[in-house]
Amino acid sequence: MFAEERRKKILKLLENEKRASVNELSKNFDVSRATIRRDLSELEKNGFLRRTHGGAILSGSSKLEPSFKEKTDKLAAEKRKIGKKAAEIIKDGDTVFIDAGTTTRYIIDFLKDKSDLTIVTHALHIINKVNENNLDCELVVVGGNFKWSTEAMIGPMAEDYLKKLRVDKSFIGSNGFNLDSGATTPDLREAKIKEIALEIAGENFLLFDQSKWEEIYFYRFAELNQIDFIVTDKIEASNKKSLNEDKIEVILA
Repeated sequence: MFAEERRKKILKLLENEKRASVNELSKNFDVSRATIRRDLSELEKNGFLRRTHGGAILSGSSKLEPSFKEKTDKLAAEKRKIGKKAAEIIKDGDTVFIDAGTTTRYIIDFLKDKSDLTIVTHALHIINKVNENNLDCELVVVGGNFKWSTEAMIGPMAEDYLKKLRVDKSFIGSNGFNLDSGATTPDLREAKIKEIALEIAGENFLLFDQSKWEEIYFYRFAELNQIDFIVTDKIEASNKKSLNEDKIEVILA
């Protein structure tokens, strides 16, 4: 088992048990206590847990991934505003990647007046939204292994296909964002799709609502220098100033 996979399993165990000792984790994963201590130190350094005498407890900032349905109703009005603002950025003739997510999906509701669009997506709910809105666009569907909880295609087939494409703009959702950690998400396979989408785009737009600020998840898929724009509904002045200094433009919905 690779270290990354083991560390994710440690977080899952802590999510269920709330705390665990080094000895318990060593036996559970059949590795040395020294290895577990290194795992816990790395996870603590990234804000996922807090070390205790002989073990660890889960940090309040460390979360596992909620399903698409669980996220749908949370801050729906704010997400819709963000989606509308993102749609205004899309121009006639653009080729865009739209990521899986409850915020990015609202972009589709505001594209009816756009023409000659090509939409690339790996998300079933985005495909359904395009169909519901009867959009007159070219729809490019990225295939792969279907992840039921987020209704997204992931895995090697999806990654290989996406690498061959080039788009004008990518619109990427994020489970968490922090000035030190960048953009994070719970699942490595989802993170890989986001990473590739950032690489193939001329401009990168990160979309998230106010609840995602200072949240940290297990996998970082984007550092600040990979992001061109952030579209959000609320931001502290100090954070906006820091992002502007890093040449990231903040677009408020």
